[in-house]
Amino acid sequence: FSFYYPTSLKVLNRLGAELVSFSPLRDNSLPAVDGLFIGGGFPEMFAAQLAANQALRQEIREKAAAGMPIYAECGGYMYLMDSLQDFAGAVHAMAGVFPGRAVMTKKLQMVGYVEAVLTQDALLGHQGTRLHGHEFHFSVEQDMAGKERPFSFTKLRNNVTYGAGQQYENVLGSYLHLH
Repeated sequence: FSFYYPTSLKVLNRLGAELVSFSPLRDNSLPAVDGLFIGGGFPEMFAAQLAANQALRQEIREKAAAGMPIYAECGGYMYLMDSLQDFAGAVHAMAGVFPGRAVMTKKLQMVGYVEAVLTQDALLGHQGTRLHGHEFHFSVEQDMAGKERPFSFTKLRNNVTYGAGQQYENVLGSYLHLH
């Protein structure tokens, strides 16, 4: 979870956030923080290690249920799902904040810039708030039929629109890398 736009982190600092790093691979508990921003990366490359850190996964689930603000992008979003199926087909338990499974595919599923519109009030704003960023992922979501989506994404290269992401309590996640 090391993909963050430096400009976005500067905006958080300018707005008064004190950024505190932690490692879901090495740390068994969260640092003393008021919220989490779990960025993108390649959780499929470390899925067994992430799954083995049961204490941290449970703490994140408990913090989410208690209302801690958590925002997750792409790899972070995949980490917050129930499970992740790696390229070899092995299934690994993830944080279990969001239902569903991220399944790795050999084919690139999406790359490109999108405009995201919140379809409901959420951590990043009120319904109708417009955000911009990009998607880049080789995974698909499974077990998501009928799930209400907090975002409507529009691909900027062809204007295709689709529902995206998940919301639970004060937790918001999707494949969007905000910029």
